[in-house]
Amino acid sequence: MKISIITVVKNNCKTISETLESVLNQTYTDYEYIIIDGGSDDGTLDISKKWSLKFDGRMKYYSSPD
Repeated sequence: MKISIITVVKNNCKTISETLESVLNQTYTDYEYIIIDGGSDDGTLDISKKWSLKFDGRMKYYSSPD
């Protein structure tokens, strides 16, 4: 059974990598991971984009102002 994991974030470049690593380290792998970014301007989205390659196509991210 596929599940969805959703992270909602805005301007959290200090800890977004920890969150992404935690999701990536889960033993259950039949999931899609969705990041909904509220229009961050501190580099949060750039960090998420870099990590997306490690998710083998399971990660999607969206960004727009709240």
